Amino acid sequence: MPSGASGRQRWTVERIIRSLISAPAKMSGNKPKGKSLNRLRCAPIGVLKDLGYAVFGLAVVLTLVVIEAQAGDLLPHRALYRMSLATTSSTSDITDARGAMLYSFTDVCDAWASETNVYLRLEYEGGGERETTWSFASWEAKNGKSYHFRIRHNRDGRTLEVLQGKVALPSPGSAGIAQFTSPEETEIELPSGTLFPTRHLLALLNETNQNGRLLRTVFDGASLENPYEISAIIGSKSGDQGSGENGDLVARTKTILAAGLERTPTRHIRMAFFPHQSHNALPEFELSVDYRGDGVAEHIRQDFGKFTLDLVPDNIEVLDRNPC
Repeated sequence: MPSGASGRQRWTVERIIRSLISAPAKMSGNKPKGKSLNRLRCAPIGVLKDLGYAVFGLAVVLTLVVIEAQAGDLLPHRALYRMSLATTSSTSDITDARGAMLYSFTDVCDAWASETNVYLRLEYEGGGERETTWSFASWEAKNGKSYHFRIRHNRDGRTLEVLQGKVALPSPGSAGIAQFTSPEETEIELPSGTLFPTRHLLALLNETNQNGRLLRTVFDGASLENPYEISAIIGSKSGDQGSGENGDLVARTKTILAAGLERTPTRHIRMAFFPHQSHNALPEFELSVDYRGDGVAEHIRQDFGKFTLDLVPDNIEVLDRNPC
């Protein structure tokens, strides 16, 4: 771990999340461990199914060729994000939103593994309140041929949905089938050219056209509406690490420096998500992310039409690279 990294810091919000979810598990190693993926990533009232996907990662957005040389550019890390309500429309009954997202990304030699755990509390007019937790864990082979995933969605202490499954393709970019073990006997056809999240993220980060646009079909397994057609507008590199509306730049700088990282330009990427089988001209949701070149997200804004959420890093820990 580089000098100055925050490996010994105590993850306060992680402890809070763990106290809310019983027996959280972990994905690690070179193979997914079926029942060990009971981690947590969150969505409010059914609309935040893909919140963690952007960090992603939250797990996110690539060309069909294998880019092994560029894979090392993604930084293994754990990031804790504060979530807050950014805007609401005149028709929204949400008065406040508070929460946290804990995201981790690791390189396990022949694959990438990621976990996203989210806790979100929404408050409504009249004093109503709703707590949602949502977990996501994935294992993605670097050769583009295999992908495993598990999602758990809880609301007010009750499990609403558990999704688990895998994809095995004969070759990278070929058409295939996503096979779910939960719900049982569920299959989703994936068209030729479908990408998995990390390869999509690499495509965005390595796009050389300033203010260019990428349209890709992406499968992450986070909902039964998968795969998504993701239309991404990729901004030019910003030397001031984002616009003033993208969170507190001073706080973001302190978080980056405390992790032992250098301050580097970011690229503002705006994505619109359309379910593959949908004929709706409007996206299901939109996502804006300020990405560093190493894949660390400095700011996330998710737009659901009636309200938007801001996610700003509160703590970043650089993880050791796997000695493959």
